[in-house]
Amino acid sequence: MATITNAVTAATLGTASNIREDLGNVIYNVSPFLTPFTSNIAVTAATNDNHEWLTDTYSAAETTNANVEAPATVTGSVDSRVRKGNNLQIAQKSVVVTQKAEILDRAGVPGKEMAYQLMKLGKELQMDIEAQLLCIFTTGTTKNVKAAGTSSANGKAAGVPSWINTNEQLSAGTANTASDGTTGPAPGTSAAMTTARMNALIDGVWSNSGDFSSAKLMGSAGVISAMRDNAAVGQGMSTSVDTDASNGEIINRVAVYVSQFGPIAVVPNKHMPADTLYLLDYSTWGLAVAGGKKIHSTEVSTGTSAKQTLLQSYYTLEARSEEANGAYYAINA
Repeated sequence: MATITNAVTAATLGTASNIREDLGNVIYNVSPFLTPFTSNIAVTAATNDNHEWLTDTYSAAETTNANVEAPATVTGSVDSRVRKGNNLQIAQKSVVVTQKAEILDRAGVPGKEMAYQLMKLGKELQMDIEAQLLCIFTTGTTKNVKAAGTSSANGKAAGVPSWINTNEQLSAGTANTASDGTTGPAPGTSAAMTTARMNALIDGVWSNSGDFSSAKLMGSAGVISAMRDNAAVGQGMSTSVDTDASNGEIINRVAVYVSQFGPIAVVPNKHMPADTLYLLDYSTWGLAVAGGKKIHSTEVSTGTSAKQTLLQSYYTLEARSEEANGAYYAINA
């Protein structure tokens, strides 16, 4: 059946550009923002470009510690404290908003455009820090190691893989050779995750941890899927399938790896390297920031009818006990 002749329709109004656009007054941001690592470790103060801390270890337990009463000589203990340090890195982003942009009516931004942009950039900065501290390489084959800043070179904070040395597993390639932030691993061609390597990784962390109960497995979605789907390794994954009769939902969760020493929480992280799995004790890491806060803002003069704001974070990573952490590289995910 045809439309009534000469009727005013939506199509004719649209041709005359007489129908207002249908633009919702909300801006939806679907990009990943969660930062499971840096949001869960301690935040401390950095007061020097070379931020330092001390580590110490207990002596191994003895089975022959028996002595006479009031011995004539007493042997002193050995001080095993180690001084470690990491360099500050400056992460920054800036935004320019013109006076005209602030004046006009903008959909989804009820307040100042500058305030909206700064909120967005602040989250982007935190994601940059998360990804940088977890990555293995920066550009090309340059490892994610520390470097002091100069007038012509960027300061660099060594990330997690440059500190982990005691507990490493690689399907292929070369492991890290030190635990001082100056070296890093060089994983080779990825291979399937194996039960033997997973057990060796967990054994090592358990043997060197102060409190293994706080250890967590962190990986990308692909690595976690590989761990779940691998017929051998997946035997350690605890899957929970729940149903909600009221709305017919089926909820499939994979959140725990049941190891030989008990359950370990599995934490997916969108900012992890695609082929890496970390076994981390959050209490042994620290994010050191300079100036008393994570993000500093500076107004930059533009000399025109626009405002520019610079956001900067001066930060570095503390590795307080690398022995209580582990890494499994070159996983085929």
